[in-house]
Amino acid sequence: MEEELKCPVCGSLFREPIILPCSHNVCLPCARTIAVQTPDGEQHLPPPLLHSRGSGAAGGDHADKLSLYSETDSGYGSYTPSLKSPNGVRVLPAVPAPPGSSAAAARGAACSSLASASSSSITCPQCHRSASLDHRGLRGFRRNRLLEAIVQRSQQGRGAAQGASAAAAVAVCQLCDRTPPEPAATLCEQCDVLYCAACQLKCHPSRGPFAKHRLVPPAGGSCKSPGAPGAGAAAGGAARKYPTCPDHEMENYSMYCVSCRAPVCYLCLEEGRHGKHEVKPLGAMWKQHKMVWDQINHCTLKLRQSTGLMEYCLEVIKENDPSGFLQISDALIKRVQVSQEQWVKGALEPKVSAEFELTLDSEPLLQAIHQLDFIQMKLAWFTFDPNSGHRDIILSNDNQTATCSSYDERVVLGTAAFSKGVHYWELHVDRYDNHPDPAFGVARASVVKDMMLGKDDKAWAMYVDNNRSWFMHCSSHTNRTEGGVCKGATVGVLLDLDEHTLTFFINGQQQGPTAFSHVDGVFMPALSLNRNVQVTLHTGLEVPTNLGRPKLSGN
Repeated sequence: MEEELKCPVCGSLFREPIILPCSHNVCLPCARTIAVQTPDGEQHLPPPLLHSRGSGAAGGDHADKLSLYSETDSGYGSYTPSLKSPNGVRVLPAVPAPPGSSAAAARGAACSSLASASSSSITCPQCHRSASLDHRGLRGFRRNRLLEAIVQRSQQGRGAAQGASAAAAVAVCQLCDRTPPEPAATLCEQCDVLYCAACQLKCHPSRGPFAKHRLVPPAGGSCKSPGAPGAGAAAGGAARKYPTCPDHEMENYSMYCVSCRAPVCYLCLEEGRHGKHEVKPLGAMWKQHKMVWDQINHCTLKLRQSTGLMEYCLEVIKENDPSGFLQISDALIKRVQVSQEQWVKGALEPKVSAEFELTLDSEPLLQAIHQLDFIQMKLAWFTFDPNSGHRDIILSNDNQTATCSSYDERVVLGTAAFSKGVHYWELHVDRYDNHPDPAFGVARASVVKDMMLGKDDKAWAMYVDNNRSWFMHCSSHTNRTEGGVCKGATVGVLLDLDEHTLTFFINGQQQGPTAFSHVDGVFMPALSLNRNVQVTLHTGLEVPTNLGRPKLSGN
């Protein structure tokens, strides 16, 4: 996934990433180096303008709006003179101010040149699409806070892993009397004991019964003690032993039998069953079959890219930031679709001769890519929001279970907000004492939170006891329906913003008719309850296709 977190310009982890109109990301500092001004006509901008990319509070704003110039009006700069970033993207080198000129004079020249310019633009370093900048410059592009959070979490995880590996890499002597023990210098493979240099000389000399023991470094590799038998041979490296023919043990393989697809020696050709077979030199066949590495590398690259994309998608979903997710969800959907098309349309075509075929089974990967359909917000994962709930609300189980410390009804909202699509979630009643009236439904963010859900005009709810239920909005009770809840019951909420309806279910059976129609706007999942009730939220559910028919409502 690390490649997903690197800027295409500098090749480092993103810093202050911004989202370009093409949905690609780039560091804000890097964007300043690839932005282009399109001047009127073909006139080049003066050198002081190029110097305006320098630091300073006053100059930074102009550096956002303008960093380079173009020789045409197309918005694609010539980037001349230019350097190349680590990823091959051309950037403009820093140009010193003319002798005798001050930074203020340079900024003044930049301002005057900017005022006379017709437009400024930036070209995406990945897809090479150009986008014009308005009066806000680069600050007009949205900051990708979600990507920034994932980069920060990745850096923290990497630091913790490095610290753990560094701690685990230090092996200590198991026989030392010192405190702390000395670092281990050798490991005896026969004794399975770690020794420092001093303890090895004292407790495990290279003579007598220990002379045939093999000493290696703690991390592996040959580490024969000086004077031990075979130490010189170990230091010089063992001679390579070539495989021999099993039928003629003294002969090395020298030819390759094409008919049997096996290496053979020359005696096999003269005396054995390969005498009349087609054979080729072993070296030539080895070089021909080494072409498999090209295919392996190709497949590995595609696997790494697709795996990194899936890991990145999962990290995006972990972020509890609906607005940040919606900023980039469309781009992620497109990237997943493109990745799937690349695999299907030839990413796995064989690139070696028919004599050596390598086929990679792509079915598991394609299935994993198909499973990423949840990115399209067909399914939504969310929890109760500890920041928006009433102070008497008590959350647990990673904010998925809610109860209350008060005998009065208190409201808590979910962390998701919906304005389109079809969404379904369920609430399991974990505890139900003394016949309370919990209310389930949706609400605006500004709903009143110290009374039952549905009593104001900001909530649409179904409240229910152990025998019956009612729909409520603006304190208006409608559609009394027989059938209530108890411990272990499940209440389902179906919000269909395509049809603009809200429907409720109890234990898989629709409770009454469609509760509310003409539902339009932005809604958040909502719940009100008191201390006699505890419920657990279940999200990311598909809309059930086997929901029961509605119960008939009463008066």
